[in-house]
Parts: sequence; structure tokens; C-alpha cells
Amino acid sequence: MGGAYFDTSVFISIFKPEKDRAAQVKALLKELKRDKVRIHTSIITVQEASVIAYKRGTIPKDYHGKVGRIADIHTIDKQIAVTAAKHEATLVDTLSAQDQNKPRRKWDCFHIATAQSLGCNTFYAWDDKLLKRRDHLKIADITFSEPKPRSAELPFDKTS
Repeated sequence: MGGAYFDTSVFISIFKPEKDRAAQVKALLKELKRDKVRIHTSIITVQEASVIAYKRGTIPKDYHGKVGRIADIHTIDKQIAVTAAKHEATLVDTLSAQDQNKPRRKWDCFHIATAQSLGCNTFYAWDDKLLKRRDHLKIADITFSEPKPRSAELPFDKTS
């Protein structure tokens, strides 16, 4: 299938919004659209992004719809679950005891396994620990990167 995978952190930077990061993601989205690259994510992204919508005192928003307008949302199947388990076992064997009991590690493994299952070329995330998982897991066929465009847009005025 190929394409690019967006971790939850990419969507949250748009939905919150985080001004500088949101602008970079929007520029990346334009670049990917221009290059006809499909964007993928996991149903886990919908769950993680929706937590913001249900915090006390907030008005719930349809993050499934928002995520779905940007990326194809994929469910977890047997291959993804088993691959995520393999990654988690590797991390448990190699990481310090301090990092082993972090629930985020499990979600990271599902995101990575989903990207691998789909044959994605690039995995985008703002999370530094998640970006380091590529080396921890010795993943060679996916590039892990912050969600920034490869080429900077020139600041031409749109009216001229």
C-alpha cells in the first residue's frame, strides 16, 4: 500500500493547535497531497486524540471525523497485534526498567506495527521517544521523522 503514517502527536498539534507545529504539518500535508502520498493512521489515534474532547468542562468534538478527513483510519488486525507484541517484547528486553512499565510504549508499538503492516515509507511523529523506537527496534524499511515538509515554501504573496 505504501504512503505515510501519522502518529497521534501530529493530529494533536493541529487540533490543539500548536502554532509553529500546526503550520509545519499543514505545509507537509500540502507537500504530500502534491506528491499524491496517501496518509494513514490507526484507530488508536482516534482514541488518543478524543481524550482531549472529553476532558472536564470541554465541548466534545468529533475527532474521528477530523482524523478521517486527513488520513485513512485502520483497525487492528491479527498481523498488527502480533507485530506490536513482538516490538513490545523487544523493548522490554532492551529498555531500562524505568521505561518498561510505561503504557505509552504499548501504543507506540501498535502505531509502528500498523505502519509496517501497511507498507508505509515514512512514519511521522512529534514524540522524540517514539522517533527513537526505529533504532530500538532496528526497523530499516521505514523512515521516522518529525512532520516537517522536505522543502520550504517560498513566502510569495498569494495575490501577486
